[in-house]
Amino acid sequence: MRSKVLFVITKGSWGGAGRYLYDLSTALQDEYDVVVATGGTGLLEQKLKQRHIRTRIVPNLARDMHATKDVWALYELYKVFRTERPDIVHLNSSKAGAIGALAARLAGVPRIVFTVHGWAFNEPVSRIAKAFRWVASLVTMLLSHKTITVSHFDMLLSPLGLHSQTIHNGIAEIAFHPRTEARQHILKRAGIPEDAFVFGTIAELHTNKGIDLLIQAAYLVDDVHVVVIGEGEERQALEALIADLDLGHRVHLIGFIDEAYRYLKAFDVFVLPSRKEGLPYAILEAGQAGVPVIAAAVGGVPEIVSDQISGDLVHAFNDLPLAESMKEFYTSPNTIQHYADALKARVERYFTVHDMVRKTRDVYES
Repeated sequence: MRSKVLFVITKGSWGGAGRYLYDLSTALQDEYDVVVATGGTGLLEQKLKQRHIRTRIVPNLARDMHATKDVWALYELYKVFRTERPDIVHLNSSKAGAIGALAARLAGVPRIVFTVHGWAFNEPVSRIAKAFRWVASLVTMLLSHKTITVSHFDMLLSPLGLHSQTIHNGIAEIAFHPRTEARQHILKRAGIPEDAFVFGTIAELHTNKGIDLLIQAAYLVDDVHVVVIGEGEERQALEALIADLDLGHRVHLIGFIDEAYRYLKAFDVFVLPSRKEGLPYAILEAGQAGVPVIAAAVGGVPEIVSDQISGDLVHAFNDLPLAESMKEFYTSPNTIQHYADALKARVERYFTVHDMVRKTRDVYES
């Protein structure tokens, strides 16, 4: 009889943690009985169903703190664990981790694994919020049997130095759209000229992703266009910022595109201006696509990109160094091609989905 793995994630949308869960669950479904519990419906749930992976909805499991809903989410997860009786519960994201670890202990789950996709207490929030999140992270680690961090950076930040194991995210080979086809689609959608120099990013429109910094940097760099693929809660604020800076003709929020990474070759340069990251899939995808990268030196980003060797790392929270880097990339095509080649080689060697799955399986069985 096969062991059962029950994955838990807060959101049913397609983000970094969702991509990680999807890659793991689909890779392991031939060896384990795989079930996924998620806080809501969305693209992740749809993709899992297409791969015949059973999902359970936990209605009250939401990203934001809410005392009543959190208590109900604890009860709902407890019922799911008692019904499914998994051999392993694999928790993803801070909220699912904290509530899920307690529910799994109460339900007597034999093995609890928690993956940290960037510590929540490392986000730019108030000191009180940081302290609360730090304590919650500590409790989650204590309740879990194993903690996985997707970067060495997060391993070093583990509360009280508790042990965690770093397993970098990895990706399979992607069938990218050819550059001509990708540019035609993206540039037409954005309404910009075919000969434009395009800085692009794929990100949820959330404060952590720093899209406001990218817009402010674009104001300082003449003659280039910025394309942002993604949706999120910050859209209205970002649209207001674009209007205030009179950048509507050069900065384009073109919304969500399914499998957006397949269009990466449309960009001349990929930019990730995040305030907080774990180990971002977007940079791995850009590297595999052969697109040069500018990124904020946060979280595990420097574990992928070597500054001035396979890309350019800039200070986070600041639009000025980002603008300077964009100007340099705009005027130095030979340099950025060298960066792109070096990053592609590094991603293909060190960040494979095969290694990620193998090491995670070892955690399950150890």
